[in-house]
Amino acid sequence: MRVAIIGAGVAGLCCAYTLEKLGIPCDIYERKHTIGSLYSYGELLLQIVHRPYKDPLKFIAKEFGILVEPLTEVKKIVIKSPKREAFIEGKKLGYIVKKGQEQESIENQLAKRINAKINFNVNADYRELAKSYNYVVVATGNSMIAKQLTKVKNVVSSRIKGGIALGDFEPHTVYLWLNTLYARSGFGYLVPLSKNKASIILVATYTQKEEIENMWHTFLYQEKLNYEMIETFETQLDISITDRHQIDNMYLIGNAGGFLDPFLGFGLLNAVESAVYAGESIKHGEDYEKKVKKITDRVDKLVDFRKMMDRIKNEDYDRVVKVIGNPIVKRVMYKTNLDVIKYLYFLMKITNRTQ
Repeated sequence: MRVAIIGAGVAGLCCAYTLEKLGIPCDIYERKHTIGSLYSYGELLLQIVHRPYKDPLKFIAKEFGILVEPLTEVKKIVIKSPKREAFIEGKKLGYIVKKGQEQESIENQLAKRINAKINFNVNADYRELAKSYNYVVVATGNSMIAKQLTKVKNVVSSRIKGGIALGDFEPHTVYLWLNTLYARSGFGYLVPLSKNKASIILVATYTQKEEIENMWHTFLYQEKLNYEMIETFETQLDISITDRHQIDNMYLIGNAGGFLDPFLGFGLLNAVESAVYAGESIKHGEDYEKKVKKITDRVDKLVDFRKMMDRIKNEDYDRVVKVIGNPIVKRVMYKTNLDVIKYLYFLMKITNRTQ
């Protein structure tokens, strides 16, 4: 049995790792000259988002045997709207992980554990690969191939601008800003990479390429983020859901399979899960659609949340942040294992009705 994987990001590398553990050789095809993202940034794995898993990295390690070393733990989350501020403190709120080219990045951690050949600078044709391999796994990080194979529905489009900032940062504290002035229904966030370096990123929804630069500078000015930027990047992120995830001998995983979280746009856990399920389905002949249903159910729940966020106003953000800052609410949110996103959804619905 031979398997081809298109894409050498987190999902593709996790699938290769899983297949090799199961005794199946694979070849990886990557259109860039390197694995993963061309730019470095910090990504969050928040316990509150990934419930019922109390510790997403322990879940990945125990369930799939995939060990990921984070940069650090999150011990404080600061949430800011135009007129309100709330913070949550505690142990095990989540993790900061690194994406990109540096040695501690998740992509490099995974690449060191596989033996598969990675064919760089190859713009692979999935149709041709499907003829010469038993199975093809699509892990391209976008829905271009999925759109040619099945029905794809776009949920939200965003323009992302970010950079690496130098300054004085608390390594365990992350910041989240909600303001329609510069993010529309998106958000800005700061993730420390060390005591003197941090990722600052703006995710602006429904934004054209020519708009993002002005929105980026508005964000930095409005939130007084007067740091020295040593590098910046800009990219487009479209979050979609797909009708099917296995078509003949092809499997769609990670972002290519529509498994990206439409709430905050993070997709690390879903990428790992779908990659492992694809590898197991190939080995054991299992129903891939059935295995990924738990992921699609999570994504589907957040689609309605995203639709509501697209209608939100700054005064709504102020009300929500005020409630989050309530000591009793904070205790319920972070001292229990309740599905907080579900209750936050109802809170925002009530907020919208009272306008």
